Amino acid sequence: MAHAITKKEVAPQPVLVATRRVKPAEIATTLAQALGCVFAHAQEQGFTLAGPPFTRYLEKGPELWTIEAGLPVAAHVAASPSGDVRGETLPGGLAATTTHAGSYDQLDQAHAAIRQWIEAEGLTAAGAPWESYITDPGDYPDPKDWRTEIFWPLAGR
Repeated sequence: MAHAITKKEVAPQPVLVATRRVKPAEIATTLAQALGCVFAHAQEQGFTLAGPPFTRYLEKGPELWTIEAGLPVAAHVAASPSGDVRGETLPGGLAATTTHAGSYDQLDQAHAAIRQWIEAEGLTAAGAPWESYITDPGDYPDPKDWRTEIFWPLAGR
C-alpha cells in the first residue's frame, strides 16, 4: 500500500498516558488494558478528552518495547495518585505524517514508508513516533475501515 506522506506543523497536546514495557506480540492486549486504565482515570478525575487514543513508541528493542498508551486531554494534568497514569505532552513542531488505512498489523509498513520519506527528503527524525487511532474498531468491526494517523517528529528546519 502506498502512503501519502506530508510534513506539517503540529501543536503540543496535553495527554494522559500509561507507560508499559511489552513484547511486540503482546501490544494489542497491553494497549487495551493500558488505555482502559487511562480512560477510567480520566473519567474518575473529570478530565475533558480532546481526541482519539494514541500509542507513542518510546523505545523498540529486539525483545521488549517501551510504549505510552494515552488520550489527549483539554488541559495539562499532574500525576495520578496511583502513579500509573500521568500527565505528559505530545511534542509540537514539524512532523512527518501519514494516514494508514486498514489493519493494525500493517502499521509497520506505514512507519517504514515515513522513515524512507524522511531520509529521501534529507530530514532528521527527532523523537518518538506516535499513532492516533481515528476509528474505533468497536464502531467499525471491518479492519479495512480502520484509519490510523502516524506522526514522526522532525528536527526543525
